[in-house]
Amino acid sequence: MTETHVVLVRHGETTANHEQRWFGALDAPLTERGKLQVAATGERFRRSRQDAPVDYIYVSPLPRARSTAAAIADALDIEPIIEDGLREFSIGDWEGRTFRDLIDNEQLWQRWAQDPTFTPPNGESPVSFGRRVMATVQALAERHPNQRIVLVTHGGLISCLLDNWIGERTGDWVRWDPHNCAVTELVWDGATWRGETINDISHLPPEAVTDVRPAYNPEA
Repeated sequence: MTETHVVLVRHGETTANHEQRWFGALDAPLTERGKLQVAATGERFRRSRQDAPVDYIYVSPLPRARSTAAAIADALDIEPIIEDGLREFSIGDWEGRTFRDLIDNEQLWQRWAQDPTFTPPNGESPVSFGRRVMATVQALAERHPNQRIVLVTHGGLISCLLDNWIGERTGDWVRWDPHNCAVTELVWDGATWRGETINDISHLPPEAVTDVRPAYNPEA
C-alpha cells in the first residue's frame, strides 16, 4: 500500500488577517507576529527533517504564502514549486472589504448558506472553490506516492479540505479554521484520506499565538 503524506501549512499572519478583511487574490504584508510565526515554523521543519524528511514543497503564488514557504525551504534546502491551484478563495470585485461589511451589506454568508453556488462578481463560489482545491491537492498527492510533500497555502483552502476529507462535508468550514502557521498532516493511502495532525501550533512561541477569529462565521 502506498501512502503520501501531505503537510498543509497556513501562511503567517498578515495585516489583512488582523483587520478581518477578505484578501483572497489580494495580498497583504506579514505583521511582526506573522514574522515570528514564520521563523518558528521554519525551525519546526529544521528540527524534524531527519525523522520526517520532506521531498517537495509546493506553494501558492501569493506573496504571503511564498514568504512563509521561504523559511521552510531554507530549513530543508528545497526549492519551492509555485502551484496556482493553492491560491486562496477569491471573491473578485468584493475583495479587500471587511467581513463585517460583507455580512451586513452583501449578506454574503447568508447567500452562501442558501446557495453555495452563489458567485460574487468575478470571484468564486464555495462550490467552485472546493472543486478547484480538492482537484489540486488530490493531483499532487497522486503525483508523489510514498513521499512527503509540504503545501504552503491559505486558511480557506485548509478549512475546505478538512471539512471534505476529515469532517462530514457539512459545508461549515468554521470549526476547521487554522491558526496562522498551523501545521496539518494528511495521509492519502490510495483510497482514503486520514488526518495525522490537525492545525497544530505547538511550535509557536506564546507571543506568536492569538485567538483565531473565524473568517467564515457571520457571528464572529
